[in-house]
Formats: sequence, structure tokens, C-alpha cells
Amino acid sequence: MPKTRVHELAAELGLEVKVVLARLKEIGEYVRSASSTIEAPVANKLRESFGVHDQRPEPGTSPALRTQDRPHQAAAAFDATTPSARQFGWRAGAVKRPQHPDLLNNIERVSKRFPAFRDHIDALARLGSQIVYAGMCLQEAFRGCAVAHVRFSGAIEAGFGFTREVMLFYSPYEDLQARTFEAAVRELKGSDRSVTPDTFFMWSPDQRLRVKLNDWSRPSRLAIPLLIEAEDDLSLITLLRDYVYARDLFYITTPVHGASFFGRKTLLQSLRGDALSQRVSGIFGLRKSGKTSILMQLKEQLQEDKVVTILMDLETFPSPPEDPTDDLVAELRRRLIAELKAHNLRTRELSETSSRPTILELKNALQDVLKSLNRDGNRVLLLLDEIEYLTPADRIDIAEGDMPRIAQLLSALRSIVQETENFTFILSGLTSAIIEGGRLYGRPNPLFSWAKGIYVKPFSREEADDLAGTVGGKMGIQIEPGALEALHEASGGHAFLYRNLSSAVVANLPKNDFQRTMTRAAVLRELGDWKSRVRGNIEEMIQHVKRYYATEAVLLELLMEHPNDFRDLVDSEPVAVRRLKDLGLIYETNGEFEVNVILELL
Repeated sequence: MPKTRVHELAAELGLEVKVVLARLKEIGEYVRSASSTIEAPVANKLRESFGVHDQRPEPGTSPALRTQDRPHQAAAAFDATTPSARQFGWRAGAVKRPQHPDLLNNIERVSKRFPAFRDHIDALARLGSQIVYAGMCLQEAFRGCAVAHVRFSGAIEAGFGFTREVMLFYSPYEDLQARTFEAAVRELKGSDRSVTPDTFFMWSPDQRLRVKLNDWSRPSRLAIPLLIEAEDDLSLITLLRDYVYARDLFYITTPVHGASFFGRKTLLQSLRGDALSQRVSGIFGLRKSGKTSILMQLKEQLQEDKVVTILMDLETFPSPPEDPTDDLVAELRRRLIAELKAHNLRTRELSETSSRPTILELKNALQDVLKSLNRDGNRVLLLLDEIEYLTPADRIDIAEGDMPRIAQLLSALRSIVQETENFTFILSGLTSAIIEGGRLYGRPNPLFSWAKGIYVKPFSREEADDLAGTVGGKMGIQIEPGALEALHEASGGHAFLYRNLSSAVVANLPKNDFQRTMTRAAVLRELGDWKSRVRGNIEEMIQHVKRYYATEAVLLELLMEHPNDFRDLVDSEPVAVRRLKDLGLIYETNGEFEVNVILELL
């Protein structure tokens, strides 16, 4: 293939010759001047260091067949086969310069207050990026600050996973305080524009800006110090690489919601409909399968429907055979008052009860409050998480054990649903016994044949691919189809295990490249160590199943060790077999059963 002169390559990439010469030196290629020639492999290596692939076809080859992979969002951001993508590198998909007089006036106002803003505008423009919003901060305590939004070029958006505008926050203070940082976070959350929710830039004359932002930032609110060199067009790209690539957004051990929540769209729509129609539901699934995340996401979505949501984790309460009812009622009263006050809603009847009311006192007071709330269209939703702690089958007879007040409390909640128009509740946990048994602690089960059971199964391949592609894109990672297949196969689609394995692979991807790719080989390299690390998590999941599902646990062991014996019991234990399938622990294909791949890790 023909050689390329350095100045020709610089023109193709839309960069100054000195920048190209410096990058050639960084990658170990020493050339003398702009007129020096370099071999085609070296030219391609240079292009890739800037996040650009050579799109030119070999002689006799169709350009469509030679188009190379880009970050998975690239097709949506710009056409990778157009000449502009070849010629301008990070300028590909350049944004048009602002023309509206109001915007130009606002840009001028901010520039006069912050001269650095003008330098930043010029640096962004050289990378095909433009300011699309600017203005002084409206918060009374921070009127000296300014806010701007940038829309990056298509190439930058594709390379770093941006799909929306990104906020720039300017502070005049030489000693930047945490309260100013929090003001920027509030500005980000309160924006009525389509802005990236978890990443923003911040500028201040504070000499310790980088140190402070590194301390105050979190993965969910990454603040990048806007410190770039006017002479180096790529200093902004390097800054993005150093911060965006340093994040591991796959590694999450706590429940997620908002921008971090993926999949389960149909389930969430169903639950939202249940909450607004006063239907009681039970969400069941393995530990760390995403149940609590679903509740938190539901709570967030229902805010626009004037629903006050109380989420209670029952794992923190005493568990039968010790009676937790008094503590539950007292805490429910406290939480109801706190949440209603937070929304400036009526609490008088609840506040007038004792701090530890009886079940009947709480029921009557809550009904009075709900009648008042209903006049303004306000609703209350109670979410009871980790419900299995009320029905520990290994400690007490759930059907006839001496714990009638638990059944009495559930009866009171059911009565409130039936007697009001704006209250319901949702249960969540591992075991569905609390809604499937006809008897509950010596009384008729108030939820039997009344509450709807829903199981949270492992991610489908489509849901898993969506999660990996979106999260990976935010870290500048392109994930090949083979890698997506390997991630899903190895984790069985279990939410926690899928994220955990993805995190393990990301930890060993290079962070100095401008374009990172996760391949199937990269996933397979991590499997051995990853399996040994998550073995304890899987054992804990299975022990939890054994503790609450004795029959199901026996069947599971039979399928793993003696499949023929399992097949002999399928017809005699249909409920237990169905429950194992609902939990995603076993699969049936053409009448044959097999365990989820995660159990093979044991």
C-alpha cells in the first residue's frame, strides 16, 4: 500500500502537524518533518490512537465490506463511511456553530465574567463541538457562577458514550467549597434540557480544583476539572479518556435506579398499572436478582403520579418465631409521617396516635389521612421488601404457627386497600409462600388468591445486551457480539453476576487507548478467576433458597446429581418444579430439564 506524508495525514485528521508528530513519537515512531512519509500500518496505528479507523477500501473491495467496527453508538451519531469521518478525526459529525442572537448574547455575557470560557469555546470548536446553552446561575447563593451546555461532535459522543448535552459549571471562587459543588449537582439535576445526568465539567481558579473534584465526585455524578491546554487540541480528549475510562460503571453492589437501571420495562409498566389501580402484587426472585432495584425504580417513576411511596426493608426487623409486629407497626407509622411531611401533606391523625399504636389504631388513623389526601389526588404506596423474613419455613410452621398478628397486620392492609381509593402495597422477596398458602399462622391467609405473584427472572439476552452496550458506551468501550454472548452465557443472565463479570473484564482493558474494545477472548480470559471469586455469592443464594424452599432445594440437588430421579418427581411435585423455573434456577426444553449455568459454578 502507498506511503502517506505526515502533513497529508494531519490534514485528513483535521489536526496540526505538530500534534501528529508528537503522537507519532508517543507510539514509538520517529519522523523528522511534515514532509516525511510513513508506512500504511503506521498510519493506521496513528489513526486508531485518535479513535479513528481507516475507512478506505483496498483495491477491488467494496467500501461497505471494508467498513470497520466503531463504538456501538457511532452509527446513530454519524455515518462512519462519509469522507468527513475520515478527514477530521474527532471533528467527525461536527456541530453547527450557534446562530441564535439570544444564545450569542448569553455566551458573550459568560465570556466577560469568565475569560477562560472563551478559550474553552475555541478549543471545543476545533474538535467540532459547540456551546448550545449559556447563562448565569440563578441560585441566589451562587449568582456569581455560570452554566453552559456543550454538544460534542459525533466522533466524541461515539467514543465516550455521550448522547446528550454535557453541562459546564463555572465558579469564580479561588477556594472552591463543597457547597458550590453541590450547587452544580443541583443545577444538573434541575435542568429542563436534555443533559447528561451523571457527568459534568467544572472550572474554578482554585489551584486544588482537580484534587477537590476527585474527592467529591462519585460514579453517579462525575465532575471533570475543565483544565485543558490551549495549544493542545487533544488535551480535552485526553482529559475525557482519563476520567471517563477510569470509571467502572458495571461494578454496583447496591440497588440501582434512574440512569443506572436497565431492562424490566414490561414488568415496571405492569407494576405501575397495579399501583394506580390498587392491585396488590408480590415480586419474587433470587437474591441480588434486582428486586429492590425494581422497587426503587418504580418509586421514582410514580413521583409524577402524586404517589407517596414508603419502602421498608423487613430484614432489619425481628423474625419469627420472635413476633416483629409491634416494631413493624411503629416503624410504619414513623415512616408514613416522615414521607407525608416531606411532601407537605396531612399527617395529623397519624401524629396523634401513640408512637407504638395497635394495628387497629394505625389502620383507622391512616384511613382518615387517606380520605383527606384523596381530595387532591394524592396516593400512598407501601413497599415491603425482603418479605421472606416474615415466613421463615426453617423456624416456624407458616400455616399453623403461633404468630397470628402477622396475618392480622396483612388483613388490616388489605382492608385499607378495599376501603379507600388511594392506597395499595407491594411485597418483594424470595419466597411466595406469603401469598400462595391458604393458611397463614393459624388464620385464613388474607393474600391467598388475592395478591398477584410476579417472578423476576434472569436478564434475557436482549436486556443484557442493552445493559452492557449502554454502560460500556459511557466508559468508551465497544463490546463485540462474541463478548456479549460470552457474558450472558457465563452469568446465566443473573443481574448481579452479569455486572460483576463485566466489571472483572473491564478492569483489565487498557485505559491509555482512545478506543477500547471488549472481545470474546477478553471475557474468556477472566472466567477462571471470576468463577472462584463469585462462588461464595452463588453458595449464599442457594443456601437462601434451601432455607425457605425445602422441597425445591431437594429437587434442585436431584437435578444436579441424579437427573433420572428428578424426572421421576416432576409430575408429583408440579408446584415446586414451577417455582424453580420461575426463579430461573432450572429450564425446560422439549420436556428435558437442566440447571441454570450459574449452578455449574458450584
